[in-house]
Amino acid sequence: MTIRETLRPLSNTGFAWYLAGNTGSIVGTWAQRVALLWIAWELTQSTTVLGLLAMADLLPSVAIAPLAGTIADRYDRLSLAKMLQWVSVLPPMLLLGLSLSGQLGIEWIVAVAVATGVINGFDHPIRMVLVGSLVERARVGGAVALNSMTFNLARMIGPVFGGLAIAEKLFWPLFLFNCLSYIGFAIILARLKSSTVPQKATEHMVATGNWSAVFCSLKSVQKYLLAYFLLIALCFRPAFELLPALAEKLNVYGVTAADGFSILTFFQGFGATIGAISVSFLLTRFSPLYLIIASGGGAVVGMTLFLSFDGLYMAAICLAMLSGAILANGIVTQVVLQTGVPDHVRGRVLSLYTMIFRGIPALGALAIGILADAVSLHVLFLAGCPLVLAMTFVIARLNPQSLTEREV
Repeated sequence: MTIRETLRPLSNTGFAWYLAGNTGSIVGTWAQRVALLWIAWELTQSTTVLGLLAMADLLPSVAIAPLAGTIADRYDRLSLAKMLQWVSVLPPMLLLGLSLSGQLGIEWIVAVAVATGVINGFDHPIRMVLVGSLVERARVGGAVALNSMTFNLARMIGPVFGGLAIAEKLFWPLFLFNCLSYIGFAIILARLKSSTVPQKATEHMVATGNWSAVFCSLKSVQKYLLAYFLLIALCFRPAFELLPALAEKLNVYGVTAADGFSILTFFQGFGATIGAISVSFLLTRFSPLYLIIASGGGAVVGMTLFLSFDGLYMAAICLAMLSGAILANGIVTQVVLQTGVPDHVRGRVLSLYTMIFRGIPALGALAIGILADAVSLHVLFLAGCPLVLAMTFVIARLNPQSLTEREV
């Protein structure tokens, strides 16, 4: 895949409109997410509550994603995505009303996190499969990379608005913007047409209709990459969910703790954006397996350095490195799955990816948040570094050509 081929999906007007609508939606989502994390921290000062909030937001995906993947393999993905955007308006609309009435408490924040988690459990795998349906199959790799770039650009912009809301202690405009972003995205989706549709059931599809058969259809190397992705999600991703607690332990040099948290979140998004841009071009030159190994090793280095500095800005730079490496690992893993599995099981395979992407960090954040009452957060996160490093060496022994070979 050349650089030109990476950018070629933008010539598809429908896909370009999808990126625009998705970007606006994600800006609103991340602005709201940052604000709610900080409100929860201010109300409770508890790492356990932060872990519980992460679990409430992310863990429902574990239960719902398999159903979402099955639905995405059998029904029109574009129609499903449009419907989900209208449903997604409800949680920020509730937050808007609670904020204006002064009734926004921790119990409502957790309840909204659960509702959002349930909706995203359906929405996330369907959006991922939809990206591959809006463009021709030959352009799926470039579409995935471009979608990840815009996602992380929006994730970098969103916390800026969230930080402004935190600084001004004025949250209702942010919730209103999130409502409007979902409505706008639903209107855009209503104007799009899919390049592919789910295939009609065949004997082979019926044979692979159960989840054990779908899992068995994965190549060995794909299973290893998913296991590696899972380990990184368990050991490193919870740092982003527990960032308010980690920010409080830094020397912020004259800025408030809230501003320090916003700065760290901005650098997290900035690093992810750089990681997405870099890996989209590196995919044109190197084997995906090499990039997965390099990104995993980079995540180990980034986490170690992030925990080693107690100054805000050095820690922020290292957090950007960590975030970029984790994001690069996720993008390449998703590209391998998007382009390496048949269309009639792609929804279920990507829902498995979603279960790991959203559910595993929630479990890790809850466990680390509870343990942090007795053991330092730094010690807990450092303990994950040798585990990820050991798995990196296992992945390094795989054959890069096995990604394109058929298994017997």
